[in-house]
Amino acid sequence: MMKRHAGGRTFSRLFTGLVFLFLYAPIFLLIVFSFNKGNSNIVWSGFSLDWYRSLFHDRLIMRSVYTTLLVSLLATVIATAAGTFAAIGFYSLRRRQRAVLNTVNNIPMMNADIVTGVAMCLFFVAFFTFWGDFSVWFNGVQSLVVLPERLTLGFGTLLIAHVTFDIPYVILSVGPKLRQMDKDLVDAAQDLGCTWMQAFWKVILPEIKPGIASGALTAFTMSVDDFIISYFTAGSSSSTLAMTIYGMTKKRVTPEINAVSTLLFVTVLTLLVIVNLRSEREREERRPDRLARRIGRFLDSPRGKLASRSAAGVLTAGFLVAVTLLAKATNAQPVVNVCSWGEYIDEELIGQFEEETGIIVNYQTAESNEALYSLLKSGAGDYDVVVPSDYMISQLIEEDMLEELDYRQIPNYALIDSRFKGLTYDPQERYTVPYAWGTVGIIYNTTMVDGPITSWSALFDSRYAGNVLMFRNSRDAMATALSYLGHSLNTTDEAELREAFRLLKDAKGRGVYQSFVMDEIFQKLEGGNAAIGAYYAGDYLTMLENNEDLAFVVPEEGSNWFMDAMCVLKGAPHYEEALAWIDFIASTEANLKNMDYLWYASPNREALEQYPAYYEELYGEELDQETYEIIAAPKEVLDRCEAYLVLPQETRKLYNDLWTELGI
Repeated sequence: MMKRHAGGRTFSRLFTGLVFLFLYAPIFLLIVFSFNKGNSNIVWSGFSLDWYRSLFHDRLIMRSVYTTLLVSLLATVIATAAGTFAAIGFYSLRRRQRAVLNTVNNIPMMNADIVTGVAMCLFFVAFFTFWGDFSVWFNGVQSLVVLPERLTLGFGTLLIAHVTFDIPYVILSVGPKLRQMDKDLVDAAQDLGCTWMQAFWKVILPEIKPGIASGALTAFTMSVDDFIISYFTAGSSSSTLAMTIYGMTKKRVTPEINAVSTLLFVTVLTLLVIVNLRSEREREERRPDRLARRIGRFLDSPRGKLASRSAAGVLTAGFLVAVTLLAKATNAQPVVNVCSWGEYIDEELIGQFEEETGIIVNYQTAESNEALYSLLKSGAGDYDVVVPSDYMISQLIEEDMLEELDYRQIPNYALIDSRFKGLTYDPQERYTVPYAWGTVGIIYNTTMVDGPITSWSALFDSRYAGNVLMFRNSRDAMATALSYLGHSLNTTDEAELREAFRLLKDAKGRGVYQSFVMDEIFQKLEGGNAAIGAYYAGDYLTMLENNEDLAFVVPEEGSNWFMDAMCVLKGAPHYEEALAWIDFIASTEANLKNMDYLWYASPNREALEQYPAYYEELYGEELDQETYEIIAAPKEVLDRCEAYLVLPQETRKLYNDLWTELGI
């Protein structure tokens, strides 16, 4: 019996150890590689603090850290106060009423974040629409007070959202402490002459302080950690750390992200230790709080009541003055809200633009054209400048979602090569300034395939089952199948589209695809976790820096060549600033920097011609011709490529239906 008992304890300890290893090993690995000298999360290159230094000099990260801490602290203070008094209110009710309210309180915590985020976004958008109509009417009937006619998602909506989802956690933490307290204590204190406020300070607060501290810590942690709700309610002018990290991981998880995560983990761990030690010490000491008694007596005196009312008035007035000054300061500070793709700009250009113009750049990213379109249609993306691809530009123009550009304020538009002007997506040159162009092809690991790949057939070949990565957007994924079958990438023939769909579905059913990806492809191909993937030429060159076994080909059947261009959204709140940003990015200097950072071809005529010399001056070696032709595909490659055109509404619906049926 003793041996059996000892064996059970050993198994229990081993199982517990494995559980904790499973939970904390990834965190330990993340911390270790935050000190890696190289930029790999797999190969250790030596100890270094470079990534921490880089972190504190990164403008986007530090700005998002400031926003995150500010919104988390404000939300924690507001939610803790509101949640504590709400919990006391629940506690004073009868059991049945309290049970109903507790159930209602638990719903937001159990509800999916995506539902809460979308619901709050829709609520804010509906309210802003109503406010716009109301303010127009109100300003029309009087002139004494002028209401702003346009409200947008931003820091205010982000704070409201965080307070809303934090309050239930505070109530949940404070409630058990109230139930542990003897109900008669408050009545006894009031029978002995205490007012309710004195009873709160002397009786209730000492009993529930551990619950308040726990609720505040939970609220703070939830605010710092939140991504989904923030994503739908922050708008274009605010970005939390979680949103910034998400944008950074569109291509790869760098040690810089590991450094941010390490600091977050250490901060939360420190807070947990402090709260637990304090709670333990309070349980041991259990001494009355003299300060609380004095505060309670003072607040219940006539002078204290007058002081509390005066303080409330001063705080309210101070808050209104602060909000007014902040609003004026915000309006006085010119900004431009930009949405592009992950790692699609040399971030030094953002700082340079801000220094030269004094305009603050709020830069956010989208995963794909379809994701960007959904964001814009939902009302969550109140951007000034977006950088969609050719076919999406056509759709945005068709739906009257773009503002015409004043090219007189964009003199650098004259530097754009004529072959990239007047293209099918903007034939009259009214809405766009080209940003970058490139081709789509196959990236493969030469050590994991049988020989050089030349055809799209490799993406449907059972020999590579479980080792192929396919696009996670319908237009590009269908294009690979359409190209292989010899159909146009812009076909509207339902039979041809369904044939391409069946090819993808069959390959998926045979287990050919390891996963459907976008920028996750970087980690997978660089780390040798997949053999083949369809992706963009410029991104192949970025991957090649970390894995020399990779190769790229534009398949013999043909492919897509794409153009991404800068556009201004209809009714953009910062139109002049948007034009200044576009003109700056269209300059030769900016295009050279971007071309070197992105490995995508520039539409700027001077930059395209000067880049080989720029590269040689920068790196002290000549640019390989093969590399240059991958960046800027030669005419013979482009001749067998096709640009996307906007598809009719019924064809777009068919794409969506087929994509849904594919189960992606």
